Amino acid sequence: MRTWRDSARPIIAKVLKEMHGQPEKEIKKALRKAYPFGARSMHPYKIWLDEIKVQTGKRKFNMRAKDIVPENQGQLF
Repeated sequence: MRTWRDSARPIIAKVLKEMHGQPEKEIKKALRKAYPFGARSMHPYKIWLDEIKVQTGKRKFNMRAKDIVPENQGQLF
């Protein structure tokens, strides 16, 4: 089962790769145009915006990533 984030991640990565070196305004325009989930509202849009922050480095880490465990938290199982 794919999540909204799993669907958004490669699309955002592709746009950022293609627009590398362009002005931020143009990158934002390209990301807006690439939005694949219909209406820009509710949960899918929030996930889209959050994934953009993660991939552009405006948010340090992705808590949903399965391979990231905070340093002060051990494995439960």
